Amino acid sequence: MPTFSSAEKTKIICTTTTMKYFVQEVGGDKVDAISLVQPGVCPDHFDVRPSVISEVNAASLIVYHGIEPWLDDMIRASENRNVRKLFLPGPWGTPPLAIERINAIKNALIEVDPQNKEYYEKNAADISKELEELNQKILAEAEQLGVSNYKAIAMEWQTAFTNWIGLEIVDTYKSPETLSIQTVQNLVRIGKEEDVTFIIDNLQSGTSLGAQMAEEIGGRHIVFSNFPEAIPGTDTVSEMIQYNADQLFSSIKRLQNESEEIALLKSEISSISNQIVVFQGLSAILLIITIALGAILYNKNN
Repeated sequence: MPTFSSAEKTKIICTTTTMKYFVQEVGGDKVDAISLVQPGVCPDHFDVRPSVISEVNAASLIVYHGIEPWLDDMIRASENRNVRKLFLPGPWGTPPLAIERINAIKNALIEVDPQNKEYYEKNAADISKELEELNQKILAEAEQLGVSNYKAIAMEWQTAFTNWIGLEIVDTYKSPETLSIQTVQNLVRIGKEEDVTFIIDNLQSGTSLGAQMAEEIGGRHIVFSNFPEAIPGTDTVSEMIQYNADQLFSSIKRLQNESEEIALLKSEISSISNQIVVFQGLSAILLIITIALGAILYNKNN
């Protein structure tokens, strides 16, 4: 494994922008982190190029999710037989899960570069504090908006976030290309029966199917991202988490405003209906009076 002096940066290979973000936050100016997979692409579909293999040759650590089938072949193709691997499986798109990754990366960096232990520990503590504050802020707004009152069908890669923010998940679905027509029909049926409000989609796995299901159910289609930098203004995991939360909150606010407008319209219609009833009643009374007066005049004249 390559060795580094205090003046050199430890080179870290990250399979995705998510892992690169975590490494950069903890490693700061002590590391040289690069990500392999573009943020809008599923890691499973990455094409390893010779230039990537050359990057691995000088790396001390590779951080990966476990959804990269090409990873071991890439390492074997390189000349770096002693590079360390840090496996960080499972979802990462909530503040508590992100903090877990931060701490795991901190420990890994200390192993490959122990002389900067205090530096890595401080950085990890700072970003963890920021994520804890974000966690409290978003969950407070979710409670205020009554997020738990809404039901959702979620793409499985976004179930952790959907659960964390408080939506009630009635069903989940896998990558669109793996779903049969019958499975999709069942999801639509469940969505209608359960009065589902939201179809939660994952940007990196495709969004057309979720949009179609939302239309058939009569619900709202919301797209979350799993990787920083995939959407402008989401350069960090914190920004990505806030972006996803804002998509849901904005949709709920629009829904609530529409409900208030509908309620107001119904009230106005009811008021107009009542006025019509009163008008009809008065018209009937006037008609009776007119007929009575006519009868009286007729009797007098005769």
